[in-house]
Amino acid sequence: MKKIISLSLLFSLTLLYGQKLSDYEYVYVPAKFKDYETNQYNLNNLLKKALEGKKYKVIQEEMANWPSELRQNPCKVLNAELLNDSNMFRNRVKLQFSDCQKKVVSETKGNSMLKEFDLGFQDALKQSLATIPASMPDPNLASSNIKETIKEAVPLPIDQKVVMEEKKDTPSPTVSETKKAESYTNGKVNLQKIQISKDQFILVSSSSSVPFATFKNTTKADVYRVTLENGISTLGYYENGNLVIEIPTNDGNYKKEVFAAK
Repeated sequence: MKKIISLSLLFSLTLLYGQKLSDYEYVYVPAKFKDYETNQYNLNNLLKKALEGKKYKVIQEEMANWPSELRQNPCKVLNAELLNDSNMFRNRVKLQFSDCQKKVVSETKGNSMLKEFDLGFQDALKQSLATIPASMPDPNLASSNIKETIKEAVPLPIDQKVVMEEKKDTPSPTVSETKKAESYTNGKVNLQKIQISKDQFILVSSSSSVPFATFKNTTKADVYRVTLENGISTLGYYENGNLVIEIPTNDGNYKKEVFAAK
């Protein structure tokens, strides 16, 4: 009887932003959801098993440990998040899937009349999964999304004579120096550098599957066009062995954010 009532209370809503949930093959399920302790009520494992049953390939490792194919194009991976939407009468959940630009591709809701937290949340999760379609990967997904994620900033005019002189006077970091400086921190967040091509690298945090910043070479040595995780374009450069990103401020100016090599 409870099962029938529970099903009748199911409320599902799907928000589409160009791509559909079923277009994706890979889904990242974090070890810890925002509103729950690590793997509380076994929700992480239940979600993983359910998605795999719908033919999705579930990733649980941090981005630094992803296969090279996915590190080079994180837009091939959807990010799952389970939110606690409960009130005093119902155990309720909100299941969201967002893309690499943090846009919600799909959102479903489920609730349960079961009072016990473990059984109630598990039942609510099951309800939220009822309308999730099976994976039918879109072959055009990789090429279309990577262009949206890595937006190039308009290059600033650079005096070519000055560039040549600086290249002559300022030696580039040696191979050994580059290998040592794989990790950076600004005192608040720790980031790992991942070289995805000869002229492009990203900084990633172990707590997020979305790149913190994407760096692309300019015509000036050690100066990069940078795209932040919120889509804002700016500049970055090496200074005394550290990485500096010019962060836009609300008043239209910029502040230096220094990431020291660890």
